[in-house]
Amino acid sequence: MNRGKSGRAGHAVRSAAVALLLLAGVSFLRGPARAQTIVRLEVTADKAVIHLEPDGRSPVVETLFRGAIVRLSSALKFRTNWFYVLFVSSRSGRTLAGYVLDGFVRKLDSTLRVINLTPGEDEIVDPKEIDLTGEPMPKVEWGKTKAGILRAEGRPLTREVSGGLEFLSYSRDLLGKKCLLAYVLNDEKLVAIRLHLLEKYADKNRYIADYNKIRDFLNEKVGEPRYDNVVWRDLAHAEKAEDWGRALSSGGVSLSSEWVFSGTGLRLSLTGENNEILFAAEANDIKAKNPASF
Repeated sequence: MNRGKSGRAGHAVRSAAVALLLLAGVSFLRGPARAQTIVRLEVTADKAVIHLEPDGRSPVVETLFRGAIVRLSSALKFRTNWFYVLFVSSRSGRTLAGYVLDGFVRKLDSTLRVINLTPGEDEIVDPKEIDLTGEPMPKVEWGKTKAGILRAEGRPLTREVSGGLEFLSYSRDLLGKKCLLAYVLNDEKLVAIRLHLLEKYADKNRYIADYNKIRDFLNEKVGEPRYDNVVWRDLAHAEKAEDWGRALSSGGVSLSSEWVFSGTGLRLSLTGENNEILFAAEANDIKAKNPASF
């Protein structure tokens, strides 16, 4: 199997890529290379109450459950720990607004820059299969220094500092896929890794097939996930498997799973909106005091 390893990539890079199988589908940006800020939040608590005002005693707009996706409406926090968000009601189908406590949600790649490496590339009709046969689950070298990563990887495509974290991004070919690899550093030490697939699939059901393949692989290697959610906005598509891709691209369904393995948190999430799909995955040092962890 072609792992596509860069000659400069260090052992930690290769181990992390193989161990986590972090594959994510993101839309290419039209025009010149530029940054894209994703301002979506995912509910990480078992349930999150959306209030009319930033006050736990104010009327409840709706209760959302783990895995639900909301849009951050304001970058400001209200009364220190409340986010003002927009979401589509599962009851009425209308877009509603309200406040949620910051401890109940996490930002989805809000600080990761997505670079258009191949402008104008068409959707892939017949993407390569992911061959996971016989892959091991090596440990990730958490705490690796920024200097060590730069020595192994060389100059990054982008560097970004946000929320006390630093992000170093690289273009890589891994498992036969074009990827954007991001190292997340806290105090110049590695605390998380993210990898995004820089390919678009014509058949949106293929994202779901790849998600299930990776999830099944991790279930076999690590064990059952600590949670495994499929959240529907519109149940009309749920009974027809052929409709799942369409529902995914319109934001009608989202999938997410989490595991813990040898001090590492592994996470997959698959969401969509306006015919754009984000197949995100990451690994975190669960012992690190790290805003990026889950």
